[in-house]
Amino acid sequence: MAEGEESWDKTLEEWMIQEGYCCAAGLAQKADGAMYAAAPMADEAGWALIFKEGDYEGEIPQEDDSLKKITVNEITCMYEVGQMTDMSMRPANGLWIAGKKYQLTSCREEEVGEHKLFITMGAHKDSKTAVVIATTATQIILAVTDEEKGQKPGNATKAILAFAEYLLGQGY
Repeated sequence: MAEGEESWDKTLEEWMIQEGYCCAAGLAQKADGAMYAAAPMADEAGWALIFKEGDYEGEIPQEDDSLKKITVNEITCMYEVGQMTDMSMRPANGLWIAGKKYQLTSCREEEVGEHKLFITMGAHKDSKTAVVIATTATQIILAVTDEEKGQKPGNATKAILAFAEYLLGQGY
């Protein structure tokens, strides 16, 4: 791991994990959706909660209640969600994070200081986890919450907006 990557992992942990609002967080480039930082850092636990590497097979329900097999690439999924400005722009095969398909529930514009960004939210019913994703002009910030740990998307949204404001202040 490069020194700069470890620095971003630590920054994510400080801003997104330490308060207990999220069980995991990640950073990706908006230009390509590639994750480059994850938290929590210990034993690279964050990576296991936010990313499954490479292409893999998933299933999505069809209108006739059958399941269609698809090839999932989480970098592509994150890129597509990072481009969303409303729900009509949802990825055709959904949002997949760490091998789980999340149901996207909302996408809205938020103001952070003089900047505008988009917040997209999703849920995974079986694992009782939710995701909050914020996009700045150049970055995608991912927060994962776990209902069984008492974490709520509303608190994660507050944390992600504060972190987005920090990033925007740094020119990201």
